[in-house]
Amino acid sequence: MYMEGGVMKKLTLTTLRQQIFQIADEVLVTGEPVSIERNGKILLLSPAARAKPTKHLKLKRRKLISGDAGSLSMEKVGEWREVENLA
Repeated sequence: MYMEGGVMKKLTLTTLRQQIFQIADEVLVTGEPVSIERNGKILLLSPAARAKPTKHLKLKRRKLISGDAGSLSMEKVGEWREVENLA
């Protein structure tokens, strides 16, 4: 991790160069940015802003009946069993 006690750790460009893939993967996994110091200036490596998932992506997948309206009368959906279904 590149976080120390909840504070972002500053890395040098040399450290970034040596561990670029590991650092990039960690930023993507944790979502926490990493600051890199270069000539007294600070660069920030952070994930791009995430779009919030829309509600329809959270819906449970359901089986759908496909076809025209006339074919729906022929669709078998099960039998009604009065005693079993009311219990």
